Amino acid sequence: MTNQAIGFSNPKPDEFQSGALITNANREIVYANAYFSDELNWTLNKLLGQSSDDLFTISSKIFCESYLMPLLIHEKKCEEMQLTLFDGNGKRVPIIVSAKMDEQNCIYWSFFNASKRDKLYEELIDARKELEDQAKTLKLMASTDELTGLMNRRELNLRAPELINQAKRYTHSIALLMIDIDHFKKINDAHGHLEGDRVLKALGQKFQKFGRQTDLIARFGGEEFNMLLPDTNKSDAKIFAQRLHQLMLGIEVNLTPITVSIGITMTDGSHSLHDLTNQADGALYEAKKNGRNQTEFYTET
Repeated sequence: MTNQAIGFSNPKPDEFQSGALITNANREIVYANAYFSDELNWTLNKLLGQSSDDLFTISSKIFCESYLMPLLIHEKKCEEMQLTLFDGNGKRVPIIVSAKMDEQNCIYWSFFNASKRDKLYEELIDARKELEDQAKTLKLMASTDELTGLMNRRELNLRAPELINQAKRYTHSIALLMIDIDHFKKINDAHGHLEGDRVLKALGQKFQKFGRQTDLIARFGGEEFNMLLPDTNKSDAKIFAQRLHQLMLGIEVNLTPITVSIGITMTDGSHSLHDLTNQADGALYEAKKNGRNQTEFYTET
């Protein structure tokens, strides 16, 4: 079978934006349209008589032998397979292939250049990644206190109930610490709000390094911070608070270390976050009333 045999004795250059190829039962190329010369840099006379296998990369040959050809033999056609072929200059070109086999085992191939499709796909992947990154940034902004880098009160309210439920389910105790910087208003009044912000930021950084991965640490508002410590008993919570007091020695204002007052309440999971916050706040009030720079535990009395 040749170009002349199928009615193309004097073929004119066609305007098809896809490649058309016919191979015989031996998979020899017996017809190729102008797309192969115009777009893929093949010399048509050189292409005729070659095996269609010579067009494809090794991986595409393996795919053709293991999947595409068996499909053609059994189904007589295949649609939209992505392969890679070489152009006339040896350059790799991604293509989309559709093919149909007739009763004489001749195969009619259609080739569509997938370079732009791949580029569009890559652009879509990049756009998706950018949107995902933006979504992560927005989520982080919605859940994080901008100044200290800790979670904000809203995020604590969202995540704390599950931690409390786990404590109840597995009979663990939880400690809630409410921490307040002593005389913070005096720092702002005497040294300005920029100095106050520096103290808050430094405190947030120390809390992030000091806390465990499972702890929920949040800026509750103003100069108040909350720490929800899972799997922590009263003795552990007391030691934790003592270390926090020591930690404050590393943050100074006018060469004087800041101090904090801490209120602690304990639960086995039978209290809501709202109740725990009120209890810790009451204990914090007692710590301040008793002279500040100390820790008080909540008691029912």
